Amino acid sequence: MLTSLYRSLTHHRLFAALNIGGLALGIATFIVLALFVRFEASFDRALPGQDRLWLVEERYIMPGYPPDTNPYTMGNQLQIMRADYPQLAGTRYNAASVTIRQGAQATAEELGTVDTNFFDLMRFPAVEGDPAATIVDPDGLVITQSAARKYFGSQPAIGQTLGISVQGKLYAYRVGAVLRDMPANVTFKDEMFAQIVPARFASEYWDHWGSTSLTTLLRFPDETAARAFEAQLPAFLDRHAYASGNLKKGQYFQTLRPLTGMHLYTPGDRAIVTTLAVVGLLTLLIAIVNYVNLATARAGLRAREVAMRKVLGGTRRALVLQFLGEAVATVAMAALTGLALAEIALPFLNALGGTTLAIHYGGWDSILLPMLALVLGVALVAGLYPAFVLSSFRPAAVLASARAPGGGRAGARLRGALVVFQFAIAIAFAITTAAMLAQTAHIRDADLGFRRDGLMIVRSFRDPALDVAQSAGLLSAFAALPGVTGVTVGNNAPGDQNSTNFSGYHRPGTPDQKTSIMVVGTGQDYFRVYGARLLAGRLFDAVHADDRGHLTLEQRKATGPNIVLNRTAVKALGFAAPAAAVGQTISDGNRAATIIGVIDDVRFKSPRDPVDPTAYTYNTVDIDEPFAVVRYTGIDPKTLTARLEAAWKRVAPGVPFKARSVEDNLFERYYKEDAQRSRLFTIGAVLAVLIGCIGLYGLAAFDTARRVKEIGIRKTLGASTAEVLRLLIGQFLRPVLLANLVAWPLAFVALQRWLGGFDDRIALSPLFFLGATLVAVLIAAATVFGQAWRVARAEPARALRYE
Repeated sequence: MLTSLYRSLTHHRLFAALNIGGLALGIATFIVLALFVRFEASFDRALPGQDRLWLVEERYIMPGYPPDTNPYTMGNQLQIMRADYPQLAGTRYNAASVTIRQGAQATAEELGTVDTNFFDLMRFPAVEGDPAATIVDPDGLVITQSAARKYFGSQPAIGQTLGISVQGKLYAYRVGAVLRDMPANVTFKDEMFAQIVPARFASEYWDHWGSTSLTTLLRFPDETAARAFEAQLPAFLDRHAYASGNLKKGQYFQTLRPLTGMHLYTPGDRAIVTTLAVVGLLTLLIAIVNYVNLATARAGLRAREVAMRKVLGGTRRALVLQFLGEAVATVAMAALTGLALAEIALPFLNALGGTTLAIHYGGWDSILLPMLALVLGVALVAGLYPAFVLSSFRPAAVLASARAPGGGRAGARLRGALVVFQFAIAIAFAITTAAMLAQTAHIRDADLGFRRDGLMIVRSFRDPALDVAQSAGLLSAFAALPGVTGVTVGNNAPGDQNSTNFSGYHRPGTPDQKTSIMVVGTGQDYFRVYGARLLAGRLFDAVHADDRGHLTLEQRKATGPNIVLNRTAVKALGFAAPAAAVGQTISDGNRAATIIGVIDDVRFKSPRDPVDPTAYTYNTVDIDEPFAVVRYTGIDPKTLTARLEAAWKRVAPGVPFKARSVEDNLFERYYKEDAQRSRLFTIGAVLAVLIGCIGLYGLAAFDTARRVKEIGIRKTLGASTAEVLRLLIGQFLRPVLLANLVAWPLAFVALQRWLGGFDDRIALSPLFFLGATLVAVLIAAATVFGQAWRVARAEPARALRYE
């Protein structure tokens, strides 16, 4: 069998290279995308018992309020639950921004604050010490190996002390355990963990129903038990949440979500991972179809070999087994080549996609068994039909024929249908790739309602360690820097949301028609620095005393504020136009607010999310956890960052400095994952088209070689080279054009669903479909042109002598 395979491959080197190369590319693409999809789907399954953990999530149903659920609860909810359900197993988690102090050095860190039983439910492997025992001590600290190296170098970490500043107060924490560095596919991971001591970490909303203080995790033996407990949540809320008076029945709900469903939380994330899985499968399928196509075409080249084997006593069963064995060997060679290609490509794809994918050959995630199953499965699927075609040839008909059979009309129709299938998928990929790249470019350049170029966010300005004098000094120092044209503060910044509270506002006389509006505190020159567009009225100004920006929190609670609305809020409240809202009052049930101006919508959040109805208030005294924003011109971001940091260290040397440009902040928070996944999709789509072209080239080489005499006769009868070219290329383009009838509806449905996940999205233009079709036709024509040109230019006499 191997000798026969070797002779077949070496005798027809072009077909062998196309067969093995096309299949290898398909397998390599499938391996890489399968690794990515497996990684994305494996989140929170790496640790024992994680599949039994569920998060309590909350949802509001009110006009104007975002419809999505969020995985947070108020801080003390678990304690109240335990009082009602003593057997309930649960724990809490919250990431707190803290400062690590070592002498004069200050470092910003995220500290995972957890309950004392956290490591019983979330069993991270420890390399030193006992995490569960350490976390019982309010001053105990659990760190990872990376954190141990970062702060203690080669010294033993156990027993060492770190000063941690929490809410501006310094505490001495003692390291009691060191964890193995966290795997990448864990949601709740930090470099450091400490007990969630309410006196240190709780805010005034710790016991406030409806606040989003932390994540509450519950453990159940199975899904049935989890759903049974979920059915009891409405009664629990009746007894506690609604009774508090802060939440209303019918507007606030709680449900459970499995921890394993946290990573791909949004429909958009799930859709793109599912799409990449489909791309991998379809690319492999194209490669298999390509193999079948070329193998059936090659069948005619081995017809006489089959006939002689049958004459010498070979049975059909023996021939089928032989050719299936050859298929296994060929696919194995392609698989090894594909594996090598995947290994070569992974570093580049990791850099492009922002991933850390790797192929493992040992352990529970070894690729060896899946590769063996893949080889056998592909060989069976790809080799079965060619084996039966070859073994079905009748010796007498083959040996008596002047030309080797090619499968007849049935074989030609099958090959044509397979070309249609290949290019339908390839064209659908091309259309969706073009649309995805256009959407990515649109997001990058879209009008967000403010001037995002030349803006720097000082994210560390919200650090509670800053006192009032330091905050004021920093703003003055920033404003005095060369190149800075404006400085402001506010609750929210592009990519960072501190204010997520919504209040129910209504117009006079309609107290039952409330609209949920997010309230954002703004400092002086907020709208000027951002470059927001005023639609009607005026903006806050220090010269207008009735804007009341200088009042304290208590004074503002007793006084109705002036507010600026965005366009969405004006529409939600039922005003006919922005100008109609100016001068009107709205109330949250406690106090009236006067609308002094309306701005166009500004998009600080993800392009997937709709812009929230927003009311802006004026506050130059005590905005809660503000971000500072600096407008600059004439200098590059790196130079400005260095100047800002130098000014920061002069005023607040004990507080770590963190700043990022608006472009970088938006990209990191909202655009990065879509851009990375779009690159992976594009690579898969390009390879799918390439594999299709490999198959088309192979078929062109096969078909033109079989039609040499026909072309010679046509030219003898007067056909020109151009006419022969049109004939040959036209025959190969017909199935490509026909493939569009299949590709267009598939691509349209897929893109409708994908773009539906974006609030800010491009229109689905016909140009994507026409352009992809034109490119596919040109690529197909270029693919077969070389073969067609060679045959069309051949001398008729030489063609007629050809055998």
